[in-house]
Amino acid sequence: MGLLNAEDALRVSPLTGGVSSNILKINAGERQFCLKQALPKLKVAKEWHAPLERVFAEIDWMQTVAGIAPHSVPHITGIDRTTLCFAMDYLPAEQFHNWKSQLLNGQIDIGFAAQLGNVLGEIHQKTAKNETLAKTFAYDDNFFSLRLDPYLGEIARVHPKYADVILTVLHRTQSTRLALVHGDISPKNILRGPAGPVILDAECAWYGDPAFDLAFCLNHFLLKTVIAGSQEAQQKLMLAFDAMYQRYFDHITWEPVGEYETRVAALLPCLILARVDGKSPAEYIQDQNAHNVRRISCALLERQFRQLKDITSFWRKENGL
Repeated sequence: MGLLNAEDALRVSPLTGGVSSNILKINAGERQFCLKQALPKLKVAKEWHAPLERVFAEIDWMQTVAGIAPHSVPHITGIDRTTLCFAMDYLPAEQFHNWKSQLLNGQIDIGFAAQLGNVLGEIHQKTAKNETLAKTFAYDDNFFSLRLDPYLGEIARVHPKYADVILTVLHRTQSTRLALVHGDISPKNILRGPAGPVILDAECAWYGDPAFDLAFCLNHFLLKTVIAGSQEAQQKLMLAFDAMYQRYFDHITWEPVGEYETRVAALLPCLILARVDGKSPAEYIQDQNAHNVRRISCALLERQFRQLKDITSFWRKENGL
């Protein structure tokens, strides 16, 4: 990659937080950068393998989005396609705060959720119905291995009673190709930077259903209400949910808003259930909380709401919010 000089003093330290890659922070002389390399087997309890070529999906996504929202992605500084790794800017924690940590600590900024909805909506709007991008990001096998099977496929196997509903959602998502999808829009992959949200970890990227990205993130607001430390935090999380999707909806021009919302509403109960019974359960949902999340998500699967306001109303009622 040409990033190191022979005379540089080199210091390498691992960064934590991901289950799918090794990420290193490298200090080389006065420079700092990160090196990322995908793993063939993900670091989770259940057996989960994924194609190593997903690193190219991540590189392509970051470079594409840099042309749309340059302040919302790290800058790639080097690529080695032989060893399947790449280097990118190191973003110091003093300036770029992990959003998941803030949400779990009760630091819930509703305006920031709206900002993320705005950025995500802009990315989807500006990549919608683009045949060139559809060919570049034809990572169907990657997305199935990393998202559709370990999340939706797994819960269909664990909950055969709801398999027909879940698999209908899976197959519709799999066959919808409308915009560039990140695939892992979750708070752990979002930094609060000086210029707004910075989105990381795009190795699930795929040209497909943009409803997946929004549903994937909205799910985390609901899950965190279960373990929030106060009623005020719970209410703010619900308001953040509303702020994100309402701001996102301003960007929908590629299809009727109602059709898009119907798919988000169908995905959301599946993704909620997947965070307790899928291959990547949320570590902070345990014991009785997991039982309650499972119960409510199954009830949502039975009701098949078509609007997000109906889902949030039901969630509030079932959780006493």
